[in-house]
Amino acid sequence: MARISAPTLCRASFALALAGAFLLASPAQAGNGANFVLYNQHTEEQGETEVKLFSDFSNTGGNDADYAAQLFEIEYGVTDYWTTAFYFEGDKIQNEDYEFGGFRFENRVRLFEYGTFLNPVLYVEYEYLKPAHRYIRAVTGRTDKHEGEEEEEEGAEHEIESRLILAQDLTDRFNVAFNWINETDLKSGDWEFGYAAGINYVLYDPESGEGGVSGGHYSTQSHGGWSVEELKLGIEAYGGLGDSVLGLTWGGNKTQQYLGVNLQAELENEVTIGIGGAFGLTDSSEDAIVRLVTGYEFE
Repeated sequence: MARISAPTLCRASFALALAGAFLLASPAQAGNGANFVLYNQHTEEQGETEVKLFSDFSNTGGNDADYAAQLFEIEYGVTDYWTTAFYFEGDKIQNEDYEFGGFRFENRVRLFEYGTFLNPVLYVEYEYLKPAHRYIRAVTGRTDKHEGEEEEEEGAEHEIESRLILAQDLTDRFNVAFNWINETDLKSGDWEFGYAAGINYVLYDPESGEGGVSGGHYSTQSHGGWSVEELKLGIEAYGGLGDSVLGLTWGGNKTQQYLGVNLQAELENEVTIGIGGAFGLTDSSEDAIVRLVTGYEFE
C-alpha cells in the first residue's frame, strides 16, 4: 500500500486553493452546511423539522464491488441548542439485492450561544449497522488488520459514535470547522479514531446584493418559489486516525483519507438540493464517490 503521493497532495492543495479563490457572507445553516461528513456549530431552531435523502454512488476501485447507498434523515430541533435525528439506510451492492443497511439515532448539543469562540458542540450517535451498510457518515480507524483478526460479515454491529465539534463563523459567509471523531464497538470495547475538517462558504445570497445580484433587493414575487435563496460551497477533508489496539496513525498505507468538494442550493420554498464529490487520497480509500442530497424543512 502506498503512502499519499506528492502528486495527490498537489492536486488536493490545488483544489483547496481554487476554492479559496472563489471566496468573495448569512451563516452556514444547521449541521453540515454544504458538506456530508463535517459538522459545524449550527443547530436547528426549536420546533423546526428537516427531512433529507442522501445518496452515495461509489467507484470503489480494485477488486471491491461498486455500490449505491441511501440514507433517509429526520432531524428535529428539540431546543435551539439541542438537535436530534434518526437515520435509516438502504444499500445496493453491485450484483446483489437491495438491502436494509441499519439505522442511527443522533443527538447534538451546542453548549454556548452563537458568537462564542470555536463554539463547541457535543455529538453522540447510536449505530445499528448491518453487514450490507455502505453509506459513509464518517471514516475512522485503520485498514491494516489486527494480528489474527478476521473479517466478520455476519451479525449487526452496535456502535457509539461521538464527536467534539469545534467551529467558527469568521464572517457571515465563511465558516470553518473541525471534528474529532470516536467510534466505540459495544461488543469488543475497541475504539477507532478519525477527523473531519473544512469550510462552508456562501457563494450566492441575493438578499446581500452580492453573487451577481445588483442593488441588494430581492423580490420573492419576481423570482418564484423555486428560486435559489442561497448557494454554498463546502470543502471537507476526512479520514481515519488509528485505533485503541494498534495505535494512532495518519499513514497513507494504513488509513483511508478523502477530500470532498460540494455545492448546495437552498431554495425559497425550503427545498435543499446538493451535489458533491469525494476523492480517495490513499490506496486503501475508495477511488471516487458521487454524493447527492435533497431535503425539505418545515415547522
